[in-house]
Amino acid sequence: MPDPISGVGLLRHRFPKIDQEDGEANIARKDIINIFTDGSKTELGVGAAFCVLTNDIWAYQWSAKLNDNNTVFQAELTAPHEAVIYASHLPNHNAFKIHVDNRESITASFNSKSISQDKFSKSS
Repeated sequence: MPDPISGVGLLRHRFPKIDQEDGEANIARKDIINIFTDGSKTELGVGAAFCVLTNDIWAYQWSAKLNDNNTVFQAELTAPHEAVIYASHLPNHNAFKIHVDNRESITASFNSKSISQDKFSKSS
């Protein structure tokens, strides 16, 4: 059985290709499930979220309030992490695209020299 998340790139490749194509082109396609992620830190706290758009319908949303001591970097990475978990449970025939608005966080998470990389590591 093929791995449903192998196409995502976040879990399979040390230095994934980060797609720079125009997201609007994919939003218009009815055969792709679009997942939009975001993380933020304000004076009200730290949070992460993603929403799923299927056939122009808001099909699902997820959000979490993180600890106040979490960084915006951690929030920006938590959202796509949870989106990958969600997408891994989609049927194999569903094509999906995860849209991330913070390329720097994703790139830094795969850079072995990044001092920020350990901030997102989960303890077992």
